[in-house]
Amino acid sequence: MDFRSVATPSLEGTGKTASLAVGGLILGILYYLRLRFNIYKERRKTILQHGCKPPSRFPVRDPLLGLDVIYNAIRSVKRKTFLSDTKSHYEKYGNTHTSRLTTYPVLCTIEPENIKTVISTNFKDFVTGTSRRMAFGPFMAKSILVADGVEWEHSRAFLKPSFARSQVGDLATLEVHVENLIKAMPRDGSTMDLAELFLRYTADVTTDFMFGESILSLPQPEAFAGDLTNACRDAQLGAEHRFRLGVFADIVPNRAFYRALKKVHAYMDAHVDKTLSQRRAQKELEGDGLSDTGRFIFSKELAKLTDDRLVLRDQLLAIFMAGRDTTAALLSNIFFVLARNLEVWKKLREEINSLNGRKPTLDELKGLRYLGFCLNESKKVVMMWPDIVLMWVSRSSQAIPYSSRIISYRDEGHYSSERWRRRWGIPGLSF
Repeated sequence: MDFRSVATPSLEGTGKTASLAVGGLILGILYYLRLRFNIYKERRKTILQHGCKPPSRFPVRDPLLGLDVIYNAIRSVKRKTFLSDTKSHYEKYGNTHTSRLTTYPVLCTIEPENIKTVISTNFKDFVTGTSRRMAFGPFMAKSILVADGVEWEHSRAFLKPSFARSQVGDLATLEVHVENLIKAMPRDGSTMDLAELFLRYTADVTTDFMFGESILSLPQPEAFAGDLTNACRDAQLGAEHRFRLGVFADIVPNRAFYRALKKVHAYMDAHVDKTLSQRRAQKELEGDGLSDTGRFIFSKELAKLTDDRLVLRDQLLAIFMAGRDTTAALLSNIFFVLARNLEVWKKLREEINSLNGRKPTLDELKGLRYLGFCLNESKKVVMMWPDIVLMWVSRSSQAIPYSSRIISYRDEGHYSSERWRRRWGIPGLSF
């Protein structure tokens, strides 16, 4: 037998495979170079248009993947020094400087005019970007938090009608949960964790508003699904961790994150299925000439616009996280600062006492101007949302994270309603 006749086809096949591989590699390199050239032209155009000066550079030892930046960020989080470390970076390298997030170039800024440009003046020139989509993708891929362009506009139009003032001003429902909050506070003078109580309060209010039934974590703490609270926390922390990992997010194991997602999604899926079932029943009633005269329920209103289970779940999940966490953070912050200045507390009580113990209407609440000033100042001093949400990407593929938290921390958390007095001509107090 002539083995040469057998070996030749095999060698020819190997040669063709190698040629295809080399050709594919060359095409990939050419595509990458063309992409980088287009990005360079776009950035150059922006620089010339606005007269931008080159920013200072944060020292990155790994210029390819920025692994040292990832390592330092994760270490700072574990040591609970992330805020102070980031603040020191801005102090050393300036209010605007460059860095890297894995393979992405990053322009870090706390310059107010830059932030204004991103979130207001030139908002349409920026997108949420790959980093946020990768971080939040497994969590709530169809939510407004990760939407861009037309999809974002669609999500906004989808959600906006359900936030009409007449719909969210259900003070009677709020009153029930406020009473539960007060009852949950110890009366024996013992120390309590207001932050934990506020988280339970906002979870009760948000689930009542969204689904028409509250989880009642305040009056029934032992029956409350503690696993759900822990799962929400683990899912959020997992998303932040994925954000810092960048392109490595799907490579590095994160079992706690996916376990948490399973629990959170199961809770939301159950309510979505129930809402869709009720919507089908409502359509039958409408076909019989009857209508639903019940109170406003957010999930039911959304179900009138779509029957896509995934869209409903992710949009509701985004609203739940926002309604629960940011409101609890605001309440915790305002009580933290009020407890440290009796004069502000007294002035606020004087305004509240003008109601003479009567439950206010929505218009009367809006008319409590000093209360509004205190809340606005609290939001200015201590940010209520995670920095992961504050990441945008320009059309030239420049990632731009900005940090209201660092701006506040840079001012050392100085609380001053004097700022609002100067703006509105009303006496203020500082501490």
